[in-house]
Amino acid sequence: MSTTADLTPGFMVLHGDRPEALLDLLTQWVARHPLAPLDNEVVLVQSNGVAQWLRRCLAAEPAEGGLGVAAALETLLPARFIWDAYRAVLGAGRVPTVSPFDRTLLLWRLMRLLPALMPQDDFAPLRRFMADDGDGRRRFQLAQRVADLFDQYQVYRADWLADWAAGEDVVALARGGRPPVPEAMRWQAVLWRALRQDVGPLQADSGRADVHRLFLQAATDPAADRPAGLPARLLVFGISSLPQQSLEVLAHLARWVQVLMFVHNPSRHDWSHIVADRDLLRAQMRRQRPRGPALPDAQPLHAHGHPLLAAWGKQGRDFIALVDAHDEHESYAGRFAAIGQRIDCFTPEDRPAPTRLLAQLQD
Repeated sequence: MSTTADLTPGFMVLHGDRPEALLDLLTQWVARHPLAPLDNEVVLVQSNGVAQWLRRCLAAEPAEGGLGVAAALETLLPARFIWDAYRAVLGAGRVPTVSPFDRTLLLWRLMRLLPALMPQDDFAPLRRFMADDGDGRRRFQLAQRVADLFDQYQVYRADWLADWAAGEDVVALARGGRPPVPEAMRWQAVLWRALRQDVGPLQADSGRADVHRLFLQAATDPAADRPAGLPARLLVFGISSLPQQSLEVLAHLARWVQVLMFVHNPSRHDWSHIVADRDLLRAQMRRQRPRGPALPDAQPLHAHGHPLLAAWGKQGRDFIALVDAHDEHESYAGRFAAIGQRIDCFTPEDRPAPTRLLAQLQD
């Protein structure tokens, strides 16, 4: 049964090449360390389909690897949980229930603002698309695309939005430098400022990027007490990719919450070096060569890497690299070893080769 130490907060990452093995590890941990009777088990999932599969497997009989019942189980999508975590840490008074810059709300706000902004010179690229839009269908399509674009910017390009809000029409580059916004996308900076003005000064800083910055400040305050409303344990299962912003939230919540992330990793070995065909060709055709010490030749890295991982695995590779940046497995590996479990549950390499065609393809 569980003890207080079993629910010690922390960020724990468990890797495996088969979802069934990861689920078995999750089931064992939950069974050994149950929560208090009135606490919900909170699980972040990538889709409702994964949530249903997880519920069905947990409700299976113990002889079949389940718990016998799946009750008090709350499955959430990452975006919804992270916004609720912002409200828990910063307070409901500082963070609205729904951000005024949420994609759904942005859509209708843009539908109203775009016609008045179109005559401006910066919006010339959009006027061509909006020409001959008698029934408003193109305006709706444009508003959908722009709302999705700004929603992505709040997660991945918060620095751009901060500069635009401050009146600086620049784009910060990952390699350094802040060149001016290209003429073809200057309308984006103007439109973002118009959206903030339309929202009003009281809620202009309620976008995801601004709230995330405030969250990091509060979560790193050594004098901060445990916020009310956070779960005792958070399980992250079946999610193939998360942005850096979301991983930062999970890592900082681990100050108060026991966070277990179950990562589907196709290889037990480090595969961050694998080079795809197109990347190898691009490197060979590059005009300028890297400066400094000689780098490893990409040809052997390409030859010894799995071609499917190289071709299809870039997103997963980048995700695992982000997770590793927050992972300190030495701090928790012993807790699993003490109960006969491992934090890496990969299929043994010396297993018999599969005989069925489908199993060979999966392998």
